[in-house]
Amino acid sequence: MQGVINNIQGYSVRATDGDVGKVDTIFFDDRTWAVRYLVVNVGNWLLVDQILLSPLAVTGVNPDDETISVSLTKEQVKNSPDVDTKKPVSRQQEITLHNYYGWDPYWLTAPAYSDGLTAVNTPHTLRRHQTQAEPDVATRVEEPETSLRSTAEVAGYFIQASDGEIGHVDKFLVDTEFWMIRYLVIDTRNWLPGKKVIVSPDWIEDIDWATSEVTVGMTRDEVKASPEYEKQGTLDRAYEQRLYDHYDQDVYW
Repeated sequence: MQGVINNIQGYSVRATDGDVGKVDTIFFDDRTWAVRYLVVNVGNWLLVDQILLSPLAVTGVNPDDETISVSLTKEQVKNSPDVDTKKPVSRQQEITLHNYYGWDPYWLTAPAYSDGLTAVNTPHTLRRHQTQAEPDVATRVEEPETSLRSTAEVAGYFIQASDGEIGHVDKFLVDTEFWMIRYLVIDTRNWLPGKKVIVSPDWIEDIDWATSEVTVGMTRDEVKASPEYEKQGTLDRAYEQRLYDHYDQDVYW
């Protein structure tokens, strides 16, 4: 499946027999930035307002018509376990959800994989061709707690450069080949009116979840001179190369 790097909020989710709703927010692993669930607004055709779907169910992403296809029927979605997406998702709720859909549990620890779906120990900087063998199931260790975080929570977090504030988190750009949050879109309107920039989670030095602050390892002048994020569509590789060259960072691809 060809991946894209885009803001997928608002994308329509298409089951095998029709649309089920639109992507609202994302639950991601706050250690690896791997996307764990899409929070889908389903309108009024179900008793609940939102459902959780794993990227494991995705069969295709089309940025042209902003759709995400999944290998599920509307009936399967209709009968899925009820999870309150406005509250933290417990491990027991995840187990129930994965058992219902037959998804492999990502929380069973294993060495690094080349995708973001199962790599609980994978650094965000995993290169495209790096893989390691999966251990025997008997050697896996189940983690008792989740490390899920919602983009609805992190949107609005203040971004601190090494010498002062530069703005706040506005959006999230998702790599749908590896299902990772690849970039944070930073709104600098209180400092550089009208300009938005992007930073990689790789460049984050610290996150204070209590004070809603993210510290990145660059100066305000470096951010000011960085390539502006202007287009609302898919990022192209040429833009990414300019971005990494500007910050003198190793590319992930």
